[in-house]
Amino acid sequence: MPLFKRGCGHFFGIVLLAGVLTACATTPNSDPGSPADEVSANDPLELPNRFIFAFNVGLDQLVLQPAAVTYRDLMPDELKVPIRNLITNLFMPLSFLHAMLQGDFDRAEQAASRFFASAPALFLSNPDPGRTPVYEDAGQTFAVWGASAGPYIMLPVLGPSNLRDTAGTIIDFFIDPLGIVAGSEATIGRGISSAVLQRSRNIEQVRDLQRNSVDYYAAVRSLYGQRREAEIKNGDLEPTRAAPTIGLELDAAPAPKQSSDATKQ
Repeated sequence: MPLFKRGCGHFFGIVLLAGVLTACATTPNSDPGSPADEVSANDPLELPNRFIFAFNVGLDQLVLQPAAVTYRDLMPDELKVPIRNLITNLFMPLSFLHAMLQGDFDRAEQAASRFFASAPALFLSNPDPGRTPVYEDAGQTFAVWGASAGPYIMLPVLGPSNLRDTAGTIIDFFIDPLGIVAGSEATIGRGISSAVLQRSRNIEQVRDLQRNSVDYYAAVRSLYGQRREAEIKNGDLEPTRAAPTIGLELDAAPAPKQSSDATKQ
């Protein structure tokens, strides 16, 4: 039982550490600190959230960013592609489960196909480079089922979230097929790798956002809300949570997500 508790704590800490960074990875469409954004922020806990955010930013600069810079600068480019494919493929079982729960059987089939087709290459390959990977999680499933996001929450270490996504993170820890089959060590390893990889892809973007934002906290809050809304609608972005999680195909424009009963083209 003590080992299980430590595994839970490590998993949540690692997987969602990138959340604060993933949400920062894209330039907002409008000024995130504008009055209109503040009115719609749904942030009743703003004061404590800001204190926690400051702690998270410091932790990122002390731990995650140095690891990400080391990976970006020292890892051979020939190894980065299979590493990225491995992390992506290990997310597919969870994405398959949630696509099924959402009734989106086309996307469930896509996630399953990618996972099993990559198995002969030890999950290091991308068997369908022409298609964007499927990323689904419990927070998105709850949204599809009609659950509202609830208030914005800045979780210590875990980063930006809301009531719905926080519940989804907890649920995903227990129902993730990777963790059920391979144990919590596998999900922890996936979380660490995903956090470092995702952070290595947005180092300059985060720095630019910090320098150019009138209110960095408000910018992150706005971007998190925009990104989660985009994920719920199209599902073609890498997970923000580490999720849960947190991080991502930052430069790719998401394609419209088709419902399961949509006509295939």
